[in-house]
Amino acid sequence: MRDDKLCNFLQIVMFVIVSCLFFVTSASARDIHKKNVPVSIQADNLKFDKESGVYSAQGQVELRQEQTQLHADQVQYNARTGDADAVGNAVLNDPDGTLEGEQMNVNMKTGIGEATKAKGFLSAYNFHIAGDDISKLGEFTYQVKNGFFTTCDAEPPAWKFGASDLNVSLGGMAKAHNVKFYLHDVPVLYLPYIAYPVNTERQSGFLMPALGYSNDRGMQTSIAYYQVMARNMDATLYLDYFSDMGLGSGLSYRYIFGDDSAGEANVYYLSGFENPEYENLNDSLAFKWDHLGTLPYGVRFSADTEYVSDSEYFEEFGEIAEEYNKDEVESTVALSKRWGSLAATLSAIYTKDLEDDADNDKTLQRLPEFQLDYMRTRIGSTPLYFKFDSTSTYFWRREGLKGERVDARPAISAFFQPGGVVDIEPELGYRQRLYWTSNEGPGYEHAENYEFSTRFSTRLARVFDLGSSEGLTKIKHSVEPEVTYYYTPNKNQDHLPYFDSADRVANKNMVEYALVNRFIGRFIEDGNRPTYREFAYLRFSQSYDFWLSRRDRDEKNSSHSFSNMRTELILRPSTLWNVDIDLSYDPHRTKLAKFNAETGARYSDDLGFSASYRYTEDDSEYLAAGVDLDWAKPLYVKYEYRYDFVDEKRLENLVSVEYRSQCWSIFLSYRDRMDDNEIMLTFSLGGIGSVGHIGSSFSSD
Repeated sequence: MRDDKLCNFLQIVMFVIVSCLFFVTSASARDIHKKNVPVSIQADNLKFDKESGVYSAQGQVELRQEQTQLHADQVQYNARTGDADAVGNAVLNDPDGTLEGEQMNVNMKTGIGEATKAKGFLSAYNFHIAGDDISKLGEFTYQVKNGFFTTCDAEPPAWKFGASDLNVSLGGMAKAHNVKFYLHDVPVLYLPYIAYPVNTERQSGFLMPALGYSNDRGMQTSIAYYQVMARNMDATLYLDYFSDMGLGSGLSYRYIFGDDSAGEANVYYLSGFENPEYENLNDSLAFKWDHLGTLPYGVRFSADTEYVSDSEYFEEFGEIAEEYNKDEVESTVALSKRWGSLAATLSAIYTKDLEDDADNDKTLQRLPEFQLDYMRTRIGSTPLYFKFDSTSTYFWRREGLKGERVDARPAISAFFQPGGVVDIEPELGYRQRLYWTSNEGPGYEHAENYEFSTRFSTRLARVFDLGSSEGLTKIKHSVEPEVTYYYTPNKNQDHLPYFDSADRVANKNMVEYALVNRFIGRFIEDGNRPTYREFAYLRFSQSYDFWLSRRDRDEKNSSHSFSNMRTELILRPSTLWNVDIDLSYDPHRTKLAKFNAETGARYSDDLGFSASYRYTEDDSEYLAAGVDLDWAKPLYVKYEYRYDFVDEKRLENLVSVEYRSQCWSIFLSYRDRMDDNEIMLTFSLGGIGSVGHIGSSFSSD
């Protein structure tokens, strides 16, 4: 019974695809431009009848009026009316394109005409038409009888639509009746009606469908409709069918208001088939809204909101690792305003925990949070600077401790440069925290502390001239030693409520020392002005605790005052290639505690690679790599791979192949992720986009 329902549904989907695939609203008609510029005539043999005003021309005839030219073997031209009757290899060229035919009648003043056994090319849109009869009804309008159209340049074209009746509006649509779709010259599909965009700008219409199969979701079909709502906004409607899961529908809305206000909203709803394997996905809702803009009086409004009704949504529909591995979603809405050095922000932050055993009634929310900051500002002409940071947060949840925390920190700093050799930057800050809590907490509490730090640094530099006038001509090497001392007294904070890590200020009596090396290159390319790029950065650092309390020793599981040694390396061999390495080495146990490495290069949209390796002792070890290749044009290949060394298993394997023709593309992808295997097939014709993501993915890639 279910198979019959599936077949019926697929028949309906295919009917919608083939009957409505390219339906869109047409562009408005445009006025015909009248031409009154004189026409010049050249021919091997030319006669003129003064009484009728008709020129009779034979042999390599050319009529020219500004940028419009008519060529033919024979032409009868009426200078009074502007009518030209051309016979034999007639060709009409104008800025819009070319029209050819065995015979042609055209009015040189209006551009209106007709050609038989004709073909045309509309250059601005790379649009080819041909037919028994082509009529040019105006400067931007054509009518074709028993013909075809395509955006392919090859002969025969890779695809074309044949139609008994075709109307073309430049900048608008090509509307056709009784249509056959051809692959090369083989008819493969009949459509009663289509409307195809003849426009270089955005155009409303159905996108090409996507078809596929997944072990988890079964057979899947996705169609989408793209609607241009105005110059500053558009929307895409999605309809997805999953044979083993349910029916999904989505909306993506994009907008721009003014010069600095833009955003995008996405909503997706899945109505499940009540499959027992997907109890949490019977009815699933996902929403995301990003916005950034300016309100009256210079107030900035931003929104970064995300919500899913269940924890399995991202596992099923996430496109990238950062999506389908999410353990929480967070929504932030904020208003901010700046007055010189003073800045204020009012925000509301809502978090939903996606872990299976999470109790979101106990999840803390910041509703609201107010932040007031005074940026570091010099005090008159003194070497002193003042800054002030403060935050007031109300922590709310349905169950458990609730309360408000005010955290304020004024600070005085200075900058000295004795002898112009050493930079000295001391800072003294005072931190005050005030609490008001609900009945579950201690009520009113407060804590204060002061913080002191001093940074000493200097720079030694030398420039090496490579003696070259092109490419890398000079290298500047700078060595920058720095030492920073931190001190925060140890104070008992057990009487304070605990909402987050800011409620426990760690004591410090430590010094951090570092050595930075920078290599900056001077480049001259093709005789242009020199450019400068930091192509290498290397930093070594370590810290030393002068005093550790017994409690701190227990918490840190270490009795060593010397911290791990950290090395940071950034290489930019070219503007296209980067290498980043960040490692932490434990000198006491002579082993790595942490190692992260990333590299990648991007030479074009279709050629590049990336690789990353992440290792944290006793926690994780992970490899990810990807490559985009265009070496086998017209085949374009994308490959992604992720592997977990701890669990000794492959996390993801993705292969995507695109065959790209001049006027069409076909995409085939295979994804092997955890317990699911998915294969997807998508088509794209010139002028028509394809469905982006199954499940209305919220990823940004």
